[in-house]
Amino acid sequence: MIDFRYHLVSIIAVFLALAVGLVVGSTALSGKAEETLTLLQRRAIASNNSLTKHNQELTNQVNADQAFAGASAQRLIGGLLAHDKVVLVVAPGANGAVTKGVATALQQAGATVTGEVDLQSSFLTTSAATETDLTTLAQSLARNAGLAPPVLSQSLASGQQAVAAVLAASLLDPTAGNSTLSANASADILTGLEQQGFVSVSGTPATATQAVLVAPGGAAPQTGGSVLVAVAAQLSAASSGTVMAGAVESIGTGSIINAENNSPHPISTVDNADTETGQIIVVQALKNLLDGRPPSKYGVDPGTAPSPAPTPSLTPTTGTSSPAAGRH
Repeated sequence: MIDFRYHLVSIIAVFLALAVGLVVGSTALSGKAEETLTLLQRRAIASNNSLTKHNQELTNQVNADQAFAGASAQRLIGGLLAHDKVVLVVAPGANGAVTKGVATALQQAGATVTGEVDLQSSFLTTSAATETDLTTLAQSLARNAGLAPPVLSQSLASGQQAVAAVLAASLLDPTAGNSTLSANASADILTGLEQQGFVSVSGTPATATQAVLVAPGGAAPQTGGSVLVAVAAQLSAASSGTVMAGAVESIGTGSIINAENNSPHPISTVDNADTETGQIIVVQALKNLLDGRPPSKYGVDPGTAPSPAPTPSLTPTTGTSSPAAGRH
């Protein structure tokens, strides 16, 4: 049987070994270990300083590019949408810089922003009860306005699709003033949706010819993709051009713009519309649609075009050769 003295000796031996190890580690081994750690620390500090400097350089470059875009906006988009009317439809949680910046760019392009309709969070809910309520409301509003009953789909967002069709009819007319809806009928539709808490309307929007749908802000993934894709489709069908605009912060898989780009019938999208460059591109994208060009996706996310391609001039400047000549 092992007695208490054996345990005591064992415990003393363990602590003695620890003490010897600490002494050896803090003397004989500390110099080399400390030297290695110091070297690694210096390398980490140098790398961090280099990355900080590079990040600041990139920030300065972006700021300079955006300042240039802002200063050049009038030359780039002035008059592009002269006499056109555009309505803003804003999703819940949208980045305010996108909404405000796009409205300013549209005005610089000569367009009239007819109004703003803010979709409410309740509109994105796809519960059975909400779908039923929205479908019933859409049918009632259409009947009272003298519109054909909205076509009901089998999608999970069929109620939103029905309401979006009626909403689009109240806001848009691609024929520029030949709408079959009276101003009172359009106002009644907006009032009905607002009273049920599905939208919030700024002013009394006049009939527009084009639309900008402002996507939700925040990092991806985002909710409401199927609903907002359905809204985009109805706005596009009722207008001469619709663009979905979002912020750089929302780029990525699971974003609303990503969902739109992968939908069966995508509209034009701009994923950096919180910048001066992106806001200019929104205007140019609308102009391209007016000119009969197909929808496209623009911005900074991989797979997007940096901007609408300009039409090359085939007339060479006197004394120089045209780089565009001979291209097809």
